[in-house]
Amino acid sequence: MASVSVDEAMRRAIELAARGLGTTSPNPVVGCVLLDEDGEVVGEGFHAYAGGPHAEIVALAQAGRRAKGGTAVVTLEPCDHTGRTGPCSSALVQAGVGRVVIAVPDPNPVASGGAATLRAAGVRVDLGVRGEEAEAGNVAWLTSMRRGWPYVIWKYAATLDGRSAAADGTSMWITSEAARIDVHALRGTVDAVIAGVGTVLADDPRLTARNLRDGSLAIRQPLRVVVDSSGRTPADAKVRDGAARTWIATAEEVGAGPDGRV
Repeated sequence: MASVSVDEAMRRAIELAARGLGTTSPNPVVGCVLLDEDGEVVGEGFHAYAGGPHAEIVALAQAGRRAKGGTAVVTLEPCDHTGRTGPCSSALVQAGVGRVVIAVPDPNPVASGGAATLRAAGVRVDLGVRGEEAEAGNVAWLTSMRRGWPYVIWKYAATLDGRSAAADGTSMWITSEAARIDVHALRGTVDAVIAGVGTVLADDPRLTARNLRDGSLAIRQPLRVVVDSSGRTPADAKVRDGAARTWIATAEEVGAGPDGRV
């Protein structure tokens, strides 16, 4: 296999990290590419789910002995603590990696410090390669860590004249099928989908992530949240269908629905 540059390897690592969107929460998405001493790719990995092996560990397992003296290219600073898995910084040191290239420092005070541990062990550490691109791919988690609030995506469909539906209520959709497919793909990457009770009463949406061509549900479903201060969500509303967890957020206790949820 031909050798690749560190920049090319980081671009690949960012692509790998994106495969974890929707399944790693509350952890970040992370991708890793391992290059041997000749610059050939000998291992790849991404963090697939919370509690599972981290990207670096997956890549090291693929590389085996060829990791020694090589370069680990990773989208986020390797963790330096023991949680449900061990510290990736120690694993990289033990594997004999000679250089670690990091796109974004870890802002989590519990897990950060990997770069310092690596340097203390004599490993060369470089920061900032494709940093903006890696941050964009991890923006939801980074927002949570840095600012302490959730990352919110506002989905809104409107016609060129500013309408969201026909005046007589006859329009079921004003967007194309391609746009609706994109929305359902996006739903599969977030923790929750929020709608107001007005939308629920007018449209009776499911708020699930699904395949629009055959109606099948995605493997992972976001939490469905209805903002309903006075408890007007009907007992037979589709958001109560059991296809996904649902919260009806009210201003006061207004009683539970037939499934036992308010």
